[in-house]
This record gives sequence, C-alpha cells and structure tokens, in this order.
Amino acid sequence: MKNIIYSLISLLIPFILNKSIEGFSWSLVDFVIMGILIFSFLSLVDFFKRKFSGKSKILAIIIITMVFILLWVELAVGIFGSPFAGN
Repeated sequence: MKNIIYSLISLLIPFILNKSIEGFSWSLVDFVIMGILIFSFLSLVDFFKRKFSGKSKILAIIIITMVFILLWVELAVGIFGSPFAGN
C-alpha cells in the first residue's frame, strides 16, 4: 500500500510541472507508464530488502536502480533508439 502512495506522490511533481510549464507536456499515457514504472521499482526494492541480506541485497538494489534509470531515460529521450523511445 505504501508503494502506491509513494508512486502517486512521485507523480505529483510532473503533474504540477505539466500544469505550470508550457513546454512540459505529459499525456495520461505518460503518467500511467511512469506510475507503473515507479510502483514496480519500489515493489522490487521492497521485495529484495526483505528477502536478501548483506552484500547481495545492496547489489540487487543497485542493479534494480540502474535498470529503472535506464528505462526512464530510454522512455524520455531514447538513448538506445528502441521503438518505444521518446523524443
């Protein structure tokens, strides 16, 4: 439940920017995709924090964070040139 709340709070920043900055234009689909991405990231981190301990937990969280950032950047600007890349 707390991951849903944190995801919604995280989406407040782009929502406010979407309303106040002219060049910032997210559609409903953008909010849904980022909501799913943020919720998945938080859920995976929570899962690995409970299931692993020590260095393996830290390594798993670092890998999950790197994948989250790469997906976010790919969706935003398309560093890999995939079909779902933004521009």
